[in-house]
Amino acid sequence: MALKIVEFFGFPPLSPLASGYISGKQCPYTVSPCIKPNHGACSVRQTTSEPIICCPNRLYAENYRVLREVAAEVFGQQIELITAAEGRARKGSESLTGSEVIAFGKGWGGELPLPRPKRADGAKSGAYYVDWILARIDADGELQEFTAVEVQTIDTTGNYRDQSDAYFAGETFDGWSKSGMNWENVNKRILPQLIYKGHVLRREARCSKGLFFVCPEQVYQKIRDRLGNNLHEYPVGPGTLSFRSYQLGDVDPSTMQRPLEFNAQFTTTVDQVATAFTSPMNLPDQNVYASAIKLALGS
Repeated sequence: MALKIVEFFGFPPLSPLASGYISGKQCPYTVSPCIKPNHGACSVRQTTSEPIICCPNRLYAENYRVLREVAAEVFGQQIELITAAEGRARKGSESLTGSEVIAFGKGWGGELPLPRPKRADGAKSGAYYVDWILARIDADGELQEFTAVEVQTIDTTGNYRDQSDAYFAGETFDGWSKSGMNWENVNKRILPQLIYKGHVLRREARCSKGLFFVCPEQVYQKIRDRLGNNLHEYPVGPGTLSFRSYQLGDVDPSTMQRPLEFNAQFTTTVDQVATAFTSPMNLPDQNVYASAIKLALGS
């Protein structure tokens, strides 16, 4: 395992443009406290990879552009994305136009908790959250339709604190940290959550365009590797799951930041994903475990 920080508080490590964000431990993309203040890494890379976005807030560059792009696709180009507070204020002043889409999510009025089904013993089992609900309202402030958006990156394994400590101190760091990417989270956490939430949302009459999953290109490729290449593509609609992947471009000399670039969108159904996840077709050769054991035993 080997890992190097590519962006530190939004800029190349040791860039003087990052100093204000570093001293205040502020995110340059959301203009709010950094959610990983002890590490400060927005993106990293391994020895043979392009930069990998490792912080979800990195995907909110350009004033939450990813959300505006989803909203424009689902509800049309002429929409206006606003907070819940702004929506209530406009309703109170009777100034709604019918083009507003309210974003419910962290920093925009709070995530909406969705109750889980009761446990077998009848006890409550808490709630889960969808990162974003984008709700289109009419000129009277009434809900017309909505879609949901999950935003995920990928965690790291091991530790790269040695690099972070050096950059916090304004010192260079040579070499690589003994850390890697936690790709197993694709199987353990990301896909099970998407399947569950997708099934919940398909029962919502006003969820007209399903669930969107926004992620780095490398995460999307790991998902496709896990699910195989036999998924059918569908138009966006009720019960669909749309994967939208992004990557980082080269450093812009005028800003010393990397632009967030849209890569591709692939839309399928929740059922397709669930079937591929529980009945994978891209399995290794038969008896690979026995072969590995025999090799370890010197047979």
